[in-house]
Amino acid sequence: MKINRKWELLKEVDISPSPWFPLYKHTVKLPNGKIIDDYYLSKLGDVSMVIAITKNREVVFVKQYKHGAGEAIIELPAGRIRKGNTPQKEAVLELEEETGYRAKNIKYIGYVFVEPSKDTLKTHAFLVKDLEIKHSQKLEETEDIEVILIPINEIDKRIKSGEIAASDTIAVIRLTQLKYPDLFK
Repeated sequence: MKINRKWELLKEVDISPSPWFPLYKHTVKLPNGKIIDDYYLSKLGDVSMVIAITKNREVVFVKQYKHGAGEAIIELPAGRIRKGNTPQKEAVLELEEETGYRAKNIKYIGYVFVEPSKDTLKTHAFLVKDLEIKHSQKLEETEDIEVILIPINEIDKRIKSGEIAASDTIAVIRLTQLKYPDLFK
């Protein structure tokens, strides 16, 4: 039996409670013919995330309160891709806004799905190894961000201890480790 067949979308109704949380009710037909009339899907929008490494082999992280988690979380700089921006342009902007660092050279690493069952969100990952301090942070009204530099050889230890626990941050770090293993030695 083939298990990777797509579901057929029969109907989509926007039931978003606000512009900040796009939510849709789908009626879908499964490959076996069964109809599900209450499948809920969020379309939060794609994100660009940056793993930026200083000349001193430190990775630039941000720490900020995340209301869903109910605590301050350490993660890589990231942000939703704004209308009209490419994932790369958004990565450069978010790095500058959240940390004050400017990317002089940026490489696309790939992408990961954060919650593929219930959200369309895709996190695009970028690597920056050539940084300069451009200015201080330029934070949005809802942001209160602490910039943290973590030596590259301590990252795995901090993930194992739970200090770094954001799933997309861990996935981007691992993807980067697989594509650039010498960078993490």
